[in-house]
Amino acid sequence: MTSAVAGVWLVFRRELATVRRTPGYAVLAVGLLVVLGGLVAVGGGGATGFVPAVVDLLLPTEVLVPLLAVVLGYRALFADAASGELAVIRTYPVSAAEYALGVLLARTTALVAIVGGPFALVGAYVWFTAAPDTGIFATHAGVDSPVLFVRFLAFVVLFGAAYLSLSAAVSVVATSRRSAVALAVLALLAGVVGGDLAVLRSLSAGGSASGVAGSIALTPNGAFRGLVFEHVIGVAFAPEGGFVASGRAVASLVGWTVGGGVAAASILAFRSHVDVALERTRERFRQ
Repeated sequence: MTSAVAGVWLVFRRELATVRRTPGYAVLAVGLLVVLGGLVAVGGGGATGFVPAVVDLLLPTEVLVPLLAVVLGYRALFADAASGELAVIRTYPVSAAEYALGVLLARTTALVAIVGGPFALVGAYVWFTAAPDTGIFATHAGVDSPVLFVRFLAFVVLFGAAYLSLSAAVSVVATSRRSAVALAVLALLAGVVGGDLAVLRSLSAGGSASGVAGSIALTPNGAFRGLVFEHVIGVAFAPEGGFVASGRAVASLVGWTVGGGVAAASILAFRSHVDVALERTRERFRQ
């Protein structure tokens, strides 16, 4: 095992142990399961098939998944810096990049369990309760299939990972728990609401439909929504597709995830310079 991999593995195990010792995360998973199960039961998706269930869950997912990802990520890198443990960790042969990667990998693993687990259980519930023909794997357009829900679950995890990485990155510049929460909420609102507001503004300004469709994939919510319509809902109702450029949407979600991690590692590596710049900015506003 190389020193870099060993450093990432060391941080990963430590961070995963921290997550396991936090009972609040298990409560979040149970709460998410209750909400998702209630939505599917009330909406009727559980009785009609996987695609109707996805339709019931799509809009709540665009709010709940970013929220839970931010809860997982907003103190991921801030907590160690605030408590002084980061200075102790850095005495080991662990670089800023290795530390950030280990933390984010551990938090992403927790995200898969806390978010992906409830969605998978809801999918199993739909499998057992929906009409008999929904258990048939799709061989042509228009047939409901468990494969479609698996695709939806994969997009949910990728979507959550983007917000987790972004919230962890903004937490690095926080100077207190209150500022960490404020920055996380700002990132959440910018992602969930900002993208749609930008699209609406573009349409009101006379932007072309094709141009707007291309820009939708640049935001995490737009990319996620487009992929779900293109590869889950559209398979049954609009097989011709055209909702979003799939490659651009996937690249967008991966880009936000990787970009957040790179930003976090860069800020950690040059933390002293960042602190000086922030202090100078505060002094200017005070004058």
